Amino acid sequence: MNLCLSLVFIVSLAFGSAAVAVAQVSTPAQSDEQADPNNVQDYSALIKGVFAPITDQLNLTKEQEFRIVAIITGTEVKANSLMQQLDDVDQQLCQAVLIDSPDEATISQLSSKEGMILTQIVTMKVRANGSIYRLLTPDQRTLVSRQFRAGNQKVGYLGSISIY
Repeated sequence: MNLCLSLVFIVSLAFGSAAVAVAQVSTPAQSDEQADPNNVQDYSALIKGVFAPITDQLNLTKEQEFRIVAIITGTEVKANSLMQQLDDVDQQLCQAVLIDSPDEATISQLSSKEGMILTQIVTMKVRANGSIYRLLTPDQRTLVSRQFRAGNQKVGYLGSISIY
C-alpha cells in the first residue's frame, strides 16, 4: 500500500516538476523578454498553473509573479536532493520486497524512512504555499481563500503546488 501511494506521489511530483523545469531555462543576462520571448510564456504558464482557474482575476504584479517563481524554483532546488533520496529508498524497498522471503524489519525500516522523506517534501511544499500566500494582497488572498478553501478545489493547484 505504501509503495503504491509513494509511486502515485512520485508520479504527481514528476509531472509537477516538469513545469518548474521549464521555468528554470537559463538565459543570457539580458532582460527575459528580449533574450527569449518563450521564457516569459513559461513563467506565465507556471503562475497560471499555481492559481488556476483564478489567475487572471488576481491581477498579479510582475514583482509578485517573479517572487512566486523564485519561491517555486527555490523549493524545487531544495527538494531535488530529497527526491533523489526518495528514489533510492523506494528502489531499496522494491528490492527488499521482490525476494523469496522478504525481511519484514527491513521493509518496515525502509518504509519509515520513505515516509520521513515524504513528510519533509510535503512540509517544504506547504511552506512554499504559505510563502506564496503571504505575497498576495488582502484582496487577492480573499479570492484565493474563496476558491481553494471553499471545497472548490477540483484540480487542486494551490493546495498541491505541484512540486510543483
